[in-house]
Amino acid sequence: MRIIPCCVLMVQLAAGVAHAQTSNDLQIQLGAYNLSDRGGEKPVGVWRSTGPVIVGKPTLSTFSVGDNCEGFAVSSVRGEIGDNATTAWNVEVTPMRVVRQAVTFRLRWVRFAALRQQFDQVPLESSKAFRMPNEDIELTLRPGESWPLDSVRVATGTKMIDGRTCQGSASIRVSVDTYPWGEVDRRLIVADLWLIERLANGKEAPRSQTLSVRGVPGRPVPFYFDGIVDANVSLDIYGLLIARLESGAMTVSLETRSRWDDRGPHRFMESVIQMKPGEIIEIRLPKLGDGAGPFANREFSIRIRARQLR
Repeated sequence: MRIIPCCVLMVQLAAGVAHAQTSNDLQIQLGAYNLSDRGGEKPVGVWRSTGPVIVGKPTLSTFSVGDNCEGFAVSSVRGEIGDNATTAWNVEVTPMRVVRQAVTFRLRWVRFAALRQQFDQVPLESSKAFRMPNEDIELTLRPGESWPLDSVRVATGTKMIDGRTCQGSASIRVSVDTYPWGEVDRRLIVADLWLIERLANGKEAPRSQTLSVRGVPGRPVPFYFDGIVDANVSLDIYGLLIARLESGAMTVSLETRSRWDDRGPHRFMESVIQMKPGEIIEIRLPKLGDGAGPFANREFSIRIRARQLR
């Protein structure tokens, strides 16, 4: 069993910031949205993905929309648009680096507005099409985060399939998500966790806790230990576990939170470790300090063992 003190973890985290890599369990997505009469943007089910993030590999897309909120189409061919399109975007996404689960990428796009002459659509790449200035920006997003690329006004009052009424706004967003999508990912990992308390003499207290969690690689899995009560003060230790599969190993990110007073500050610690299948690693948590009352100087650790089930 390996024991990792919290001070070493901080060094490992700092070193990880400078390390860029290609990620097989992350993707960059472009999605079409519209503004409904029930509030907020809603996805219309038109998506384009980079697939597993490969640093330096560009992904080209052409989105187009007609004169209503549901008239979206997407193509991997530059300039190829849907029927009756009135507006289109050429978009290029190029991953630049991956630091843990933060993906930095270059986003280049241009919007075209198609003109109509005797019901014939002017090609978006032609000189007769109105062209917006190019946008070339660099973004850094984590899974679950998104950024609005552009939006346009379309015909209002259009009734949609689910009964909602289009409010006249169609947009495109870029986001980062895990890969593959959860609906098709059949992989499964299991992690066994132990909450250990160490006495002043260095020995383990007999009141350790054990729990087991399961989840999909690359996606956050919550864990909660039972509360520990001392002098009418309850200490809760809980957090999120994210496991990423690698060749012959697994990288585990453990976000641990310690809460002992709802009105006061909570302690947060993030640890990133590499594990071999079946290996047990103990992560020592920092002392909570004077504000934690009876838990100020008590020492806790989390042991973890993780493996892939399928």
